[in-house]
Amino acid sequence: MSRTIVIASGKGGVGKSTLSAQLGMNFSLEGNKTLLVDCDAGLSSLDVMLGCAQSCVFSWYDIFSEQCNAPDALVQINENLFLLPSPKNAVGDNNENIIKDILSAMQDDFDIIIIDAPAGLNEGLGRAAAAAEFSIVVATADEVSVKAAAAVDKTLRDMGIKQSRLLINRYDIKAAKKGKLLTVDDIINKTYVQLLGIVPEDKNVMYSTVTGQINKKSKFSKAISRISQRISGKNVELSLSLLK
Repeated sequence: MSRTIVIASGKGGVGKSTLSAQLGMNFSLEGNKTLLVDCDAGLSSLDVMLGCAQSCVFSWYDIFSEQCNAPDALVQINENLFLLPSPKNAVGDNNENIIKDILSAMQDDFDIIIIDAPAGLNEGLGRAAAAAEFSIVVATADEVSVKAAAAVDKTLRDMGIKQSRLLINRYDIKAAKKGKLLTVDDIINKTYVQLLGIVPEDKNVMYSTVTGQINKKSKFSKAISRISQRISGKNVELSLSLLK
């Protein structure tokens, strides 16, 4: 049975979808059969990031409405990575268990399922979280993002997700030391969420996202690798010195 993870954020623009794509890519290259699920109906981005937008014919809503079978909607990215695209139009809030019901039939087909939830606290978050057992809350080191992350974590816990971890993205050590951004300790104290990992600000992110390739020497890719190992249960050091 696969491990199902929802990646969420209270505020848009924090890099949640980029992290979802890169974690999915990393897991797949490590030999894990991985499914990425884009839950942002009407505002999908994973298909563009993974360079397969032209190959996306069906979506999870087409499976739900019986317009296709589940295998027909999956788009293969590499040997071990598959994408379940989001519909191009918004979906009403009266079908909260759509994703849960669809993924329940796929549990034995994948090692890891990563659900990219839409930003915010709307019905899309509930639809994405209903299928997950573990959540990763993404925040950047600014007050608005951190406040939103705390609200999302509370909402996820109220939905019944007990395992929740914090991922700090685009962290700039120098800016935090100068007081221009919150420090890691500030973010943890304001969210009360256990830290999973820190991803530094890195210009290589765009290259990795556009090309679908991982530059293993970049700070970004090294951070993603450490995070995926922690998700897999490995004991990996968590220190700001690793970001340099």
